[in-house]
Amino acid sequence: MKRNLRCILSLALALILCSAVFVALAEQEPVTLNWVGFGFEANGTARNLIERYKEVAPHVTIEYQELGALADADGMRNFDTLVQAGTQIDIAYLTTAAVMERAVYEAVLPLNDAIAANGDDFEADYGKLGANAVLFDGGIYGVPRAGNTFKVFYNKTMAEENGIVIPDQMTQAELREVIKEFQKVDGLTYPACFQALWVQITYGSASVAGWQQVVIDEDGKVLPNYDDPRFRDSLQFFRDLALEDKLIPSTTIYAAESLNRRKMLADGQTGLIIDGPFTLIWLQNYMFNDPGEGQIPFELGVSELPTLTEEDKTLSSYNELAGAFFAPKTCANLLEAYRFMRFVCNENFDINGVYMPIYKSSDLETAVTTFTRYTSNDGELHTEIYPVETAISAVTVPNDSFLGVFPLDPSLIKYIAPLDSMLENEFPMYLGGEVTLDAFIASLTAKAQEIIDEIN
Repeated sequence: MKRNLRCILSLALALILCSAVFVALAEQEPVTLNWVGFGFEANGTARNLIERYKEVAPHVTIEYQELGALADADGMRNFDTLVQAGTQIDIAYLTTAAVMERAVYEAVLPLNDAIAANGDDFEADYGKLGANAVLFDGGIYGVPRAGNTFKVFYNKTMAEENGIVIPDQMTQAELREVIKEFQKVDGLTYPACFQALWVQITYGSASVAGWQQVVIDEDGKVLPNYDDPRFRDSLQFFRDLALEDKLIPSTTIYAAESLNRRKMLADGQTGLIIDGPFTLIWLQNYMFNDPGEGQIPFELGVSELPTLTEEDKTLSSYNELAGAFFAPKTCANLLEAYRFMRFVCNENFDINGVYMPIYKSSDLETAVTTFTRYTSNDGELHTEIYPVETAISAVTVPNDSFLGVFPLDPSLIKYIAPLDSMLENEFPMYLGGEVTLDAFIASLTAKAQEIIDEIN
């Protein structure tokens, strides 16, 4: 009798608790979040994420607006114009540098209150690399989506057929010799093709060697560090490849001919490119959607981002936070926006994976599968597109991140994004051959000091 009574009371209590949960859910106020982005319409990514989140948070309606396939200059201007006009934008995604640049100018909301309200340990979730990358003056300004690195992607079949040996790691001098070997192959438009105006690629080898964009002198003054031999050597390497060695298209030719390095690799017009892991995703779309001619007729090879010296090969690797979701200053519901950002970054790499996840509890097997399996627009599933080893090589690095081996003073993080933007605007002058290296470094230093002083 007592046992039956206990069972009845337990069941009654369970029903009361369940009822309370359902009542709480029913009483949650409906929320509408506006998500503005670039490229998330591809493969139905935004639609799939929104539908999946509706199952988790039925009271939340998310409306997505695509500003463009890529966050190019025009797209970024459109985005900033919407924010400045006061348009409600609750969720957005940009590169880490772009997010933090906007955080410096108070166009992004800090997430600290939302993180605390949700009961999260941010550094435990994303590690020091992820947490430090979005930290500015004590504020956390983004949810890290994934890590990014740069690799040499090459036509392995072509290399083997022509006796070209490409090691897993190369110095810049060794890369030059490899490109010269591809120059001997008939039918190539360019032996190698990559965009030297992508500033992180151009100075990446210097970063791996310990170079940092800004330093603090003995008097505590923040100074630009462009006269450092490591930066100078890396910059000159890319210029000489184009203008002296004629091994890659110059920045002028690259822009005038609207070259697409990934397409040229896929079409057999070039032997190698330097790019990020998104190359694998881009090639999937190219193979099976547009132009949709099927699997590329060669094996893809992957090598590390070249280093300045032989010794640098074991110092560190170029691995950084690729980008982050964030809340612009016009966000109307910070907590709900933050929860959706976490949902996207932490749990959905089967439909949102383009790099390797930063979230410490991510399912890495699922993340790698994103690169080896692909559902085309016609609904057909394509499997074993690349060997698993190729996918792993594209997204992992042999050493610790340079950001961990050579940590930047936290007080200097706020300068990096504005200085990267400055470099992007200034690089064409030197890489196009308009000025000498000494004159260019002097000009960079002066302009960078103005930016630093303005921020201060």
